[in-house]
Amino acid sequence: MRVLWIIFLAMIGGCLMFGAVSLVAAPAPSPDQPVQAFLIAGSALALSGIFGVYFFTLRKTENPAQWNLFHLIGYALAEGGTLANLVFFFITRDMTFFFIGIAVLIAMGTRYPRPPQKAGQGDGMDLRSPTSFESSKD
Repeated sequence: MRVLWIIFLAMIGGCLMFGAVSLVAAPAPSPDQPVQAFLIAGSALALSGIFGVYFFTLRKTENPAQWNLFHLIGYALAEGGTLANLVFFFITRDMTFFFIGIAVLIAMGTRYPRPPQKAGQGDGMDLRSPTSFESSKD
């Protein structure tokens, strides 16, 4: 669990540092820079990062190695979406990419590593009917 925390914090720290460097040291944008293509790619990567971090970190498994792997895959997708948008911001100086990258980073931050819970602990109420998985005999 500690190793996953270190990796998680390193991913977030790397994104924050690159965002700060991009704000300070980015070159002036050229007027003929194609922002539309970057916007489509950046939005697609951001959505896949947000979806990926929630999809993979909410998966439950009994195997601790598989649980760590799910979290790492989710964090990597979110970090990729964040860094791609920060690179697009660095190239175009369009603040839209900076805000999209920060949004993905916030989504990643909300899914910080927590100890895995056993089935039935903290999963909420089971709203299925008691007979939902029983075969019906007519």
